[in-house]
Amino acid sequence: MTTIISNIIIVITISINIFINLYYIKQIYTNYKNCRKQKKIEQNEIKAKKLVLYKNLEDLKHINLNTKLYANLTKNQQDILLNAVEELKNDEPEIYLFASELLKNVKIDNLRHLLINSKQITIHYHPSTQKNKIAGTYNSVNKQIDIYDKQNSDTLYHELLHASSSHPIFNNVGFKIVLKQGGILGEGLNEGYTEILNKRFFHNKNDYYPYLQKLSLLIEKFYDNKEEMIEDYFNADIFKLIGQLLKYMSLEEIIDIIVDMDWLLNSKQKNYLDYLKIKNKILKIYHRSHQYKQNNNTHVKTKTK
Repeated sequence: MTTIISNIIIVITISINIFINLYYIKQIYTNYKNCRKQKKIEQNEIKAKKLVLYKNLEDLKHINLNTKLYANLTKNQQDILLNAVEELKNDEPEIYLFASELLKNVKIDNLRHLLINSKQITIHYHPSTQKNKIAGTYNSVNKQIDIYDKQNSDTLYHELLHASSSHPIFNNVGFKIVLKQGGILGEGLNEGYTEILNKRFFHNKNDYYPYLQKLSLLIEKFYDNKEEMIEDYFNADIFKLIGQLLKYMSLEEIIDIIVDMDWLLNSKQKNYLDYLKIKNKILKIYHRSHQYKQNNNTHVKTKTK
């Protein structure tokens, strides 16, 4: 009798475990299907956005985009900006420390937006909780910085880099722009490159946006002098960046890459394979253009001989 009861208990236990496992398998499959469905919706939205941008930015193919937004500052103008940095010491000590460190790495010309915006920049610290999914934000409209981890200066400097590259009049921040037709463009590239500069200039220990950082570094390779990309960033000039990339790829390829990077930033459905697809796309264009450049140089040398 005892053996029969024991066997019954074993059978019931096994049945319950099978039922539970089947339930979880069903849940996993349902979640997988929902993710696939959502990702397909997002991909269709991306395709539609790219088509709008192809059409509305087509004129960029016929415009000289290599002209700087701003002329180089004269010695007198540079001295005025340097004095403005010193004036921050008493009024805005946090911004002063940031600007002083930044000046060790970039020209004073690249601080013009920061110094104009500094009169309006406010920094708000909030208690750090597990509910905070983001470490900090910068609002380009009201120039407000919100930090959710007071002990983390790396986050503050990331947001101050946004403030430094924020156009005082137009809603451009670094390589991010808001277009009437097509919406936000360059947000992914902007976040990735901002964190690259944060690590490069301030040696921070965070590793925000790792995939976007790697992709942004690949974009930087299309510049003969990376200081020019840094200058384009601080001048909030994504169109000059597009002009640089147009030397090596089509406008459609540029829009394709930048929009994909935006999706990589914002989508919850992204994965490592999505990053690899964008990376391989950029590398393929880079190697193609590099090979063309080498062949061209060889042809010129042969002709000269």
